[in-house]
Amino acid sequence: ASLATAGCAHPISMQADTGTIVGSAKGAPKVDRKVALAITEEQKKREVTTPGGGGDKVSYFPYRDLETGLYVAMSETFTSVSKVTGVNDPKVKQDGITLVLVPEVTTTSHSPSLLTWPPTVVTIDLAATLKSADDRTLTEFKVRGEGRAEFDEFKGDHSLSAKRAAQDVLKKLVKALGEHTPKALQALSAPPAQSAQAARAAQ
Repeated sequence: ASLATAGCAHPISMQADTGTIVGSAKGAPKVDRKVALAITEEQKKREVTTPGGGGDKVSYFPYRDLETGLYVAMSETFTSVSKVTGVNDPKVKQDGITLVLVPEVTTTSHSPSLLTWPPTVVTIDLAATLKSADDRTLTEFKVRGEGRAEFDEFKGDHSLSAKRAAQDVLKKLVKALGEHTPKALQALSAPPAQSAQAARAAQ
């Protein structure tokens, strides 16, 4: 495909090389808990359009593209990870899942180029909520990933800045899970009122 602008939304991908995520926990012992990643079918079908270069736009499916990477990142922290559509998914109780990660993804992109459309900078903001099987919010945190790519790099891969942003946010997610999971487990063992108070204090 030509890099010249054409006044339309060009499809790109946010799928990170998950091999770069493996080992991000740097040898930390995994938490022996059954956990789940909650992404709805509607979220996976959600297409997002943000600016590219030369007045053009780029389009992508952030939840669909990030799903595998999120699963791998969680697998760096926990011994057992499943995929569900939400806290109320029957699999949560059937499989004895104790923690559910609910992600909210927002993105931006831009490029100063007037002649080429691929974005030179992409950011991914991930707001993560760890919930109990009975839908209590245990802890919340946010991480941001940024990816940059110049013309000489992205002429071979128009999605390069987006993939780098995904890789960055997923590595930061692994680190954040290591920091926030103990708070979630502490809140999980507390009575509901104390759990809600602990979640607010952890923000």
